[in-house]
Amino acid sequence: MTPIQKFNRRLAAARLLSPQVTVVVAVSTGVDSMVLLRLLQQLPVTERPQLVVTHVNHHLRAQSQTEAAYLQRYCQKHQLNLKLADWQATDHPEHGVEAAGRQFRYRFFTKVMQATGAKAVLTAHHANDQVETYLMKLARGGDIAQLTGIADSRPFAGGQLVRPLLDWSKAELRDYAAQHDVTYFEDATNQDVQLTRNRIRQRVVPELMTVNPRLLNHIADYQQQLADLLAAKQQMVATLLPAVMTKTGGLIVSQWQRVPDQWQLPVFKAWLTERTGSLVSELKLKPLVAWARPSSSASRTVAVNASWELQRSADIIEAAPIKKRGKKLMPQEKIMVDLNQWQKITTTQTVGIFTQAPTATSQPFWLTTADWPLVWRPWQSGDRVALKGGGHQTVRRLLINQKVPAERRDQVQVLVNAQGEVLWVVGHKYSYRTTGTQTVFLALKHKS
Repeated sequence: MTPIQKFNRRLAAARLLSPQVTVVVAVSTGVDSMVLLRLLQQLPVTERPQLVVTHVNHHLRAQSQTEAAYLQRYCQKHQLNLKLADWQATDHPEHGVEAAGRQFRYRFFTKVMQATGAKAVLTAHHANDQVETYLMKLARGGDIAQLTGIADSRPFAGGQLVRPLLDWSKAELRDYAAQHDVTYFEDATNQDVQLTRNRIRQRVVPELMTVNPRLLNHIADYQQQLADLLAAKQQMVATLLPAVMTKTGGLIVSQWQRVPDQWQLPVFKAWLTERTGSLVSELKLKPLVAWARPSSSASRTVAVNASWELQRSADIIEAAPIKKRGKKLMPQEKIMVDLNQWQKITTTQTVGIFTQAPTATSQPFWLTTADWPLVWRPWQSGDRVALKGGGHQTVRRLLINQKVPAERRDQVQVLVNAQGEVLWVVGHKYSYRTTGTQTVFLALKHKS
């Protein structure tokens, strides 16, 4: 099957090969997105969807003005509907520009989808992007399911986000551009090896390609094998789960402990998800599983998140909603972080730690393996944050300096690591860090 046939197959699978369908096309003017646009234009009229071209001028390079002007002329010439957005330099954060730019783009895509009634957003992610993402996640660590790679489609803004070029290598995209006289622009920042992805793109992938030129195919094959294994794992867990549950949904600890060791954690995770509706990361599961095993020192309850707790009674563990304690603050006990999930920690604050930038405003932050498990809790006397210039500042002094009213200070929450170090005074200040083994995004949503 040729790359073009694979491209058409992905569009067909997403049910987008119809003139009755409108799609948003994300175009940066790089070779990937310009080839994507040309491929869509070359579809037969009877299959070609209505195209809405979107472009964001990030105002990060002088060349960006030239690129936007070219795309305007191109769309005018080909009678294409073009939607432009400007991410002004005054809105750029001091840190995490790349992640903030991505958030801006996807908010813009959402607005265009809603305004045009589009069914999907098409992006130009390709096989090399897949490999780079795989290697980045492999280096950072985390949930093994992340190694299944970039999905060819996923739900987005009431429709779907589709990546029809995942079968194409960068070399194939360049060849197509050369053969079909596709004009495109090179982004000079892609050569900046200070960025992790660029280092992998410029140094790691080419070196691995010398070991085996079929690297892209082999990693794609591994990802498919992993996806199949995870599906088989889910089937096995579904078989084991009923035998360890009471009729009312409690976990029978003695029965659960008879499950082979390698299946105890996934079975516990499936039970917890079924009972609470919460997706809990494996990093957070480990201390919960340790608590679930009988121990004379174990407490009778433990919080899963702001809404649920586990309660032990003899050989049975039940998941129960946490009773609210007043209107000002959520429960005072520690809440373990659930990676890649929003967690409500006060009546007005919902927070999350994500491995990829969420649509909400977020801050990139370095973590290490030793930081886990992480916990949300109210700040305490003696809590301190690390400062950029060296040294520390107490949370109490920080809140006083920021003129937080005394009656509101007790409601302030902090993120602490396994050593009890404050990493984030939520809504007020991040501890200063410049190194780590994993980049995450700390996000906060307010409700008035």
